[in-house]
Amino acid sequence: MLETIVTTIYPVGISFDSVNGHIYWTETYNPGKIMRCNSDGSNVTIIVYETKPTALTLDTQNRLIYYGQQTSPSQIFRINFDGTDKRVIVKDLATYVFGIEIVADVDVKSLYWMAYTTGDLQSAWYNGSNFKTITSTFATNTNWDIDVDEDFIFYTTNNQIVKINKYLGQNPTVVHTDTQQIYGLLFYKQEGKNI
Repeated sequence: MLETIVTTIYPVGISFDSVNGHIYWTETYNPGKIMRCNSDGSNVTIIVYETKPTALTLDTQNRLIYYGQQTSPSQIFRINFDGTDKRVIVKDLATYVFGIEIVADVDVKSLYWMAYTTGDLQSAWYNGSNFKTITSTFATNTNWDIDVDEDFIFYTTNNQIVKINKYLGQNPTVVHTDTQQIYGLLFYKQEGKNI
């Protein structure tokens, strides 16, 4: 059953804070900002005004928001949940940042994101070091969203959902093909099992 929680203007990134019951999203234009509301749509709050924010991901343990921009060159930023202490984590990216995720890998937290205009799937540690390109999809201007589990990165490219092993560097595998462009992706986990 479809239910409207909150009405917004041109949302691009969305993330859910299950610890505090908050929905976070970006509004890219007029003016750009990062927003939050309760899970029932109440208490809509502007966290920060920002230039063309796109994708965002949450580090709920440390109460941090990581987000990208639709600017060239682009950067990845980090702010506190209350919008304070803005820091550049990854700078001088050649393209927009759309899909972005943070995940605890082995001994360190890593950021993964989709470079929109180049088609590159890239990563860095949560502090911006160890920057690398995991794979190039060669699909320019069609890559939108990603999600990550313990071993795989899932990403959308045009009308497909693709997975790649984040450690082995193997060839990507198409897991779903649709008839239309796929803009969003959510990898749902329940009771410790991947679904």
